[in-house]
Amino acid sequence: MTSYPSVDWLITQMKIVGGVERYVYWLACELARRGWNIRLITIVDDNKLSNQLRHQGIPVFSLSARSKIDFAVWKRLEDFWREKKPHILHTHLFHAGILGRLVGKKVGIRTILCHQGGPENNRSLLRTLLDSCTSRFVDRYIVPCKAVEAILQRRERIPSNKIDRIPNGIYPPDEEFLSRKGEVVEFLSMRPVKLVTLGRLVFEKSQGVMVKAVYELAMRNLSASLAIIGSGPLEPSLSRLIHQLNLADSVFLIGFQENPYKWLTQADIFILTSLWESLSLALMEAMVLGLPVIATATGGTPELITHLENGYLIPPNSPQALADAVEYLSYHPDVAHQMGEKAQKHILDHYTIPKIADQLENYYLRLLQQ
Repeated sequence: MTSYPSVDWLITQMKIVGGVERYVYWLACELARRGWNIRLITIVDDNKLSNQLRHQGIPVFSLSARSKIDFAVWKRLEDFWREKKPHILHTHLFHAGILGRLVGKKVGIRTILCHQGGPENNRSLLRTLLDSCTSRFVDRYIVPCKAVEAILQRRERIPSNKIDRIPNGIYPPDEEFLSRKGEVVEFLSMRPVKLVTLGRLVFEKSQGVMVKAVYELAMRNLSASLAIIGSGPLEPSLSRLIHQLNLADSVFLIGFQENPYKWLTQADIFILTSLWESLSLALMEAMVLGLPVIATATGGTPELITHLENGYLIPPNSPQALADAVEYLSYHPDVAHQMGEKAQKHILDHYTIPKIADQLENYYLRLLQQ
């Protein structure tokens, strides 16, 4: 069996099951399956994804931080690495990025990578200053799309020759889900249109726009229902908005679901109204099912979707534009069906975890050879 170099992945936490955490979980499992010596280090304890990784045979170590400014973790991490240093350190999320590059350089790790997964448009000036001041300790930055690369160059002044692009990816679902779409036999507008979205209930996802769009559609006499899958701090405010607009029978807060495919396959159209994104895993999961998707043209989404080819792009923060898009696809089911087919092929051809793991493997080996 091929002997691979050791790689440590340092991440802030695996407690909140968001896009970064799922991506790290999937990719770590895939690389370990291929024989890579992967260790995952978390700053904060968790008993969910970390335990699942351990069951897959992947070593997971927690630094057991009591808070984000628990400086005892610096010494724990230094001791951990002085006992056994990896060939490559690959960090995910802000706190892990700062901690990893400072301690990693102190103990002499050869290659330090910082994975900048999202644009973080709401980040504080302090975070930007910390990133900028410590960027000299990072050998390479990995970003999923051109939009995040542009932000790193503008905001942290990272030179383009220090940034590499490796896109996000998903595990394709079972064949029973992939074959969900049959021939188009009816106008969606002849019955309630089933809309669905997937994501944490946070400011940047802007789910309130979706709720207002359902109200706008009702004013146009187009019946629609909306299932919002996910949990987060904005759940109470979304619930209030739903009741204020008398949409309790049309908009449903489903909460977090372990297997979103079971819900996505019951929908007619997937919608994503984010104010910013990199390459959304939720969007990919909908596209791989052959669902027609409507998404805001922000961040890396236009790199994933070609308007009216494999999806429908709209401006952010516009319930009217979203309602227009739903109405158009409802009255043009043949267009919606063709969009879904092209979306599915696009994801299967370019954005599955095995294909992304191929890129990351070659990337690691190339860096070590250099």
